[in-house]
Amino acid sequence: MSDVSGRIEALAKKLSKVSQKLDELQDENKKLRSDVQSLETELHTGSRKLDALQKEYDRLKLAKALVSNTGDKAEMKFRVNELVREIDKCIALLNR
Repeated sequence: MSDVSGRIEALAKKLSKVSQKLDELQDENKKLRSDVQSLETELHTGSRKLDALQKEYDRLKLAKALVSNTGDKAEMKFRVNELVREIDKCIALLNR
């Protein structure tokens, strides 16, 4: 009988260790999920900032081309056409 009780005790210890490890892994999983969500939010924010900066850069480039008399007329025409298309998209969205 003592052999059986010894095995039961060993099994209970192993089960306790497995249960503890499971708790630790679940806590780590929660932390990692939180980190992932935080990083996704940060990435989304960074993408929005990048888009805003790209638009601002395009506007500044257009303004420079319009002010400069030596600017390339083809580039200026291209930029104006881009702005017209963007305005048309905004109007289409407003009409929905």
